[in-house]
Amino acid sequence: MRQGLGVASFAALLFFLTGGNPLPDLRARLSVLRGSVGENLRARRLAGSAAAYDRRFFEGILAARDALPPGSKGVAVYAPAVPEWGGLYLAVYHFAPVPVLIAPSRVPAGWLAICYGQDPRPGWRVVRPLPGGALLMPSP
Repeated sequence: MRQGLGVASFAALLFFLTGGNPLPDLRARLSVLRGSVGENLRARRLAGSAAAYDRRFFEGILAARDALPPGSKGVAVYAPAVPEWGGLYLAVYHFAPVPVLIAPSRVPAGWLAICYGQDPRPGWRVVRPLPGGALLMPSP
């Protein structure tokens, strides 16, 4: 009885979350999974649906994480064209345990910044160019 209710609940949830017909979405996801089986984890993440809203931003976040100097205190992210629900959570997840702030009015001392889709901030120098932006640190 409980298993039947669980299956029915799952089916109803799948039906309503996909707008009534889950098959096109499931086919597309299965196609991506089949095509990325032999790829490394980074390539599979870039091909996944979590990065679908802006793959260049996702690629830039991964590259910035790899370029963070040891002992970095935090990262401020300036990406006006990226939705907060995507940019904030993606950056927080990939930079953890390093703290992340989205577009703060003032960057705390010792923090780095990522500018995406805009010119580098005045008074900052480029540590590493990123796809669509740059990883920055304050100029001395």
